[in-house]
Amino acid sequence: MKREEIGAMTPHGLRRHLFPLASFAVLAAIFAWLVMRSYGINPTVFADEWYYSKMARLQPLSEAIVPSYLYLWLFGAANACGDGFLECARGANTLLFVAGAPFLYLTARSVTGRATAAAIALMATLAPLNLYTAYFMPESVYYLGFCILSWVALTRRHWHWALHALACGVLLGLMSLLKVHGVFLLPSLLLFLAYSRWLAGPGWIGSALLSMAIGGASLFAVKFGLGYLLAGEAGLSLFGPFYGGGANAASAGDKLRLLKPAFVIARAHLMLLALAFGVPMALLLQGLLRPARRADAGQADLVGIYTLLMLGAAAGMTILYTATLAYPGTYEGLRMHVRYYSFVFPLLWVVAAAAVEGRGQASRGLRWTIALLLSAVLAIAVVKLPTYAVLPVDSPEAFALRFELHWNYVILALQIGALLLWAAGRASAQRLFLFVVTPLFIISGIQATNIQLHLLAPDQAADMAGKAAHRLVPPAERGKITVAGTDIGQVMRAQFHIDDKDSAMLMLPQDAPIEPYQIPVRNKWLLVFGKHALPQGLTPVASNEHYALVHLDAERRILGSARLNEEFGPAGLLAGGEGLSHIEGFGRWSDAKQVVLHFNAPLPKHAFIVFKAWSYGDNSELPFTLRVGDSSAQFRISGAPQEVGLRLETDGQQRSLVIEVPHPTSPAENGDPRDTRKLGIALAEIEISTPVN
Repeated sequence: MKREEIGAMTPHGLRRHLFPLASFAVLAAIFAWLVMRSYGINPTVFADEWYYSKMARLQPLSEAIVPSYLYLWLFGAANACGDGFLECARGANTLLFVAGAPFLYLTARSVTGRATAAAIALMATLAPLNLYTAYFMPESVYYLGFCILSWVALTRRHWHWALHALACGVLLGLMSLLKVHGVFLLPSLLLFLAYSRWLAGPGWIGSALLSMAIGGASLFAVKFGLGYLLAGEAGLSLFGPFYGGGANAASAGDKLRLLKPAFVIARAHLMLLALAFGVPMALLLQGLLRPARRADAGQADLVGIYTLLMLGAAAGMTILYTATLAYPGTYEGLRMHVRYYSFVFPLLWVVAAAAVEGRGQASRGLRWTIALLLSAVLAIAVVKLPTYAVLPVDSPEAFALRFELHWNYVILALQIGALLLWAAGRASAQRLFLFVVTPLFIISGIQATNIQLHLLAPDQAADMAGKAAHRLVPPAERGKITVAGTDIGQVMRAQFHIDDKDSAMLMLPQDAPIEPYQIPVRNKWLLVFGKHALPQGLTPVASNEHYALVHLDAERRILGSARLNEEFGPAGLLAGGEGLSHIEGFGRWSDAKQVVLHFNAPLPKHAFIVFKAWSYGDNSELPFTLRVGDSSAQFRISGAPQEVGLRLETDGQQRSLVIEVPHPTSPAENGDPRDTRKLGIALAEIEISTPVN
């Protein structure tokens, strides 16, 4: 035997390999547990899971509405699993999530011992954040990206500063192609790079500026360069169609109106952070108010600054985003979107661990001031935190710490105790937080998450309907299915199971019958779930108490069609229009009491008018009227895109149709001052046909 082989067989050699082998075994066990926990459950987060699945697997990347092109490209590989694509996506989610643990361990190892670093990596893997491994969403892979970025940023500073900045910028660029939110971390990364150069000593300004330039340039080079390779010209958009529209809308209007809702939602996030991470939050505040001198700053200070910058940027973006949604009559201003910054949470445990073995603390007075303020926040949280909207998908951490679960009062009391011990200068405060409070928080999270996922296992009506349609409708015709239901999330749930990007939706009032004009014209199948009576003459191919699947067979001759996001002119179906606003990506909104469409040719005597549209505000509850000459018909339309088909008899000479809007309303009247147009109906497409004799 070779000498090194003999050495590996000695007790010392076995002990040397025992830790990595045990770590691998533990992570493998957690991976298996997470996979089994989510196996067989139904998708539940809509529209997110349906949109991400559709964008990744069923349509070109250039058509994606969010610029998560790297994530979509990677998870498009789930198509190789056939109908088992969802389980494959969950398996990939779980593998990538667990893969973040070694990088977090190495980051923690730079400020604490091996056992504590391993405990932090283990706790992070068991934390409520792992809920996202069960969803067809990018949170898990984004978390891995942040773990790698943090490892490079915090532990690879011995590299040449230019290479360090380049690596950090490239990694953040890749993260921005997983979730566009990565772009909002750029200011924090640049400030961290500058701080890192400041620690190097005199003459740091030049290298700091160059380091920031390299980091920023490399991010955008990766985002736009790789984005272009994956999605073509669409990859050159900073935010993509969905977030770009939101950013433009948020930039309009009075910015001062955001102050009140921003304060209200910021208060909720502060209460949650104090409840889950009281001691590290106190340490971050201490470091902010009494920063270390350059000569005294060490790795613990570096970790603290990095965590504070990243948490501040991500949480600040979350608060402002939520504030833009806070309008009268909605609960969005009270909804806690913690998932936009929860990927930073494991670093708060690293901050606490670093303080156990770190430098001396700030003055006693400052410590007591911080501890008492955070304790007051926790006292207020008992009353105020339950008034906010907490959903598992938005904030599994807040969902786990709800006070309706009475054991969370124990966590609150222990958190206050740890803060008071920290104020008194006791090193046991950090240990109490890390090894008592945090495990209790994680146990609460595991229990809450397991209960939540268990509820997703039984099929609901939408699951049964979608699975039946996928099974009974030929693959080539699944894109010709219209799904009818009352709740838009449930309709998308059925679409997820149908698994065709072209399936359509028909939104109906609760228990309302389906009217003849709502029967799909261009699609061949109608899938209905809920108590919605079918028109006479329609016989389901398959049905039970939960759903009905109908095959449609209406023959007609198409005379012309037009998209409302195109200009009118003499060459197409439409010659002009009145009562319409400007062209948008989907088509045009009405902005008057009447919409008049002028055609280049007379409408047929037996006109079949089909259009894709949706309504605004309370117009969804009121009847619209369509007129052609002396003929008219009424219809109702929901706030979601749907197809309407109306048959009218004309004299064969009419070249115009009129749509009467029941109640034109501006978004400004509903509390959104950014849009003063009198909206009523959004028109995307129109088609004119006539029955085949």
